[in-house]
Amino acid sequence: MTESPLGNQTENPKQYQPGILYPIPRWASRSLLDIDKKVLMYGLDHWQAYELSWLDSRGKPQVAIAEFYFNSESENIVESKSVKLYLNSLNQERYESVEAIRKIVGKDLSSVSRSEVKVDIHFLDEIEMQFSQVRAGRSLDNLQIECGSLQIDPELLSVESSDVDDEQLYSDLFKSNCPVTGQPDWASVELRYTGKKINELGLLQYLVSYRGHQAYHEECVERIFRDIMLKCQPTELRIGMNFLRRGGLDINVYRSSTPVTSDSVSSRTVRQ
Repeated sequence: MTESPLGNQTENPKQYQPGILYPIPRWASRSLLDIDKKVLMYGLDHWQAYELSWLDSRGKPQVAIAEFYFNSESENIVESKSVKLYLNSLNQERYESVEAIRKIVGKDLSSVSRSEVKVDIHFLDEIEMQFSQVRAGRSLDNLQIECGSLQIDPELLSVESSDVDDEQLYSDLFKSNCPVTGQPDWASVELRYTGKKINELGLLQYLVSYRGHQAYHEECVERIFRDIMLKCQPTELRIGMNFLRRGGLDINVYRSSTPVTSDSVSSRTVRQ
């Protein structure tokens, strides 16, 4: 494998180059969070690639949108800039069929992540891009809160005396920062849970406190999942975060107390 291209000036590859894909072990952040010992967690990472292009057998360019589904139990995540460069390496390569390119992309991503990756490829005239304008649940974003600290503090999380069944909440105020470049990562957060009612003022303060935090998308979601499970102890919990598109890729991370399947991912908003 090459060194990480993130944060470095990197030329686009001129030919197929699977070796440019760069793995980031999941265990590093999870060992710091002590997740495996403290909470049971399932999940998947859903990526959408909007800049997929290759040549057919006659050399005619093809363009499509690809979806990648990574199991959260895979050994590695894949650094996003390396995925963009890898997809660019396909631009001048000829493939006999969509199935041929789907197989090679699936093989390469599975190899670097050390787990089977599901790949779907859609031509633009085969799909309709639909944006969900009405989301399930309630927005937290109109709550009036004090946001003085940018230090993540799980003590902001608490529960009330009442019980709720299948409560759904969301916020579009989340921001964290890339741990390598320091660039902002914006996201919408969806939370669905059953158990003691979570104090919503404290929950929003907690989410906003990530504004100065530097971490990969997956680590942010897993930290939020861990903190809510430990501090609020819901009987069921699902966290979904849709990060805004960057470099033709969007990353959507889901963690849950029950198994998550690829047909249960959330709709994206027009902002994303």
